[in-house]
Formats: sequence, C-alpha cells, structure tokens
Amino acid sequence: MKQQKRKSRFDALTDAQKEAVYQRCEKVHAEDGIQLNEKDRRLHRKAGLSVGRPRIGQGAKRINVSVERVLLKTADAVAKKRGMTRARLIGESLRAYLKGAA
Repeated sequence: MKQQKRKSRFDALTDAQKEAVYQRCEKVHAEDGIQLNEKDRRLHRKAGLSVGRPRIGQGAKRINVSVERVLLKTADAVAKKRGMTRARLIGESLRAYLKGAA
C-alpha cells in the first residue's frame, strides 16, 4: 500500500507567508552564523543532515607537498585564470598525468 506524503508546515502556509519566510532567509548569511554545539550536531546526524563540506567521491585527504615557488606561482595564476582552486588544479593535473601513464 502506498503511503501518502504529508504536507510540511511550510507547504500549509499561504503564498504571502511563504514569501515572508523567503525574505527572512535571504537576509541570513553563512558568516552570520555560529558553529554547531555537540547537541545540535547530534540532532543534525539524527535528521540525516551532514555537517561540514560535502564529500566529493570517496572524500579528500589533506597532504603536505613541497613545490618550487615559481611552479606554485604559475599554477596559482593558471588556476585563477580558469576560475578554480589550487587544489582542484593539482587534482585534475594528477588525474591527467596518471591517465597518460596508464
């Protein structure tokens, strides 16, 4: 037997009330917030909400790598020109190198 979806409290609001909620949300910025305490983290986990950056692939591992300064400066310029982060540029370059080495 198929279960009926219940309407959320938000869905039950009038269009004007929804717009008011939307306008309040638009005024909130990430930098205005505070970090979650342990109780709130537990509630987030219980609700199935992740905390922190979203996982890409199997997740990321932070490593320390020494790079020549001139090479790093060039890489940063290329990344900026392409509108990407240094980490993404390095990751894509590593993938391309490994694909060619195979």
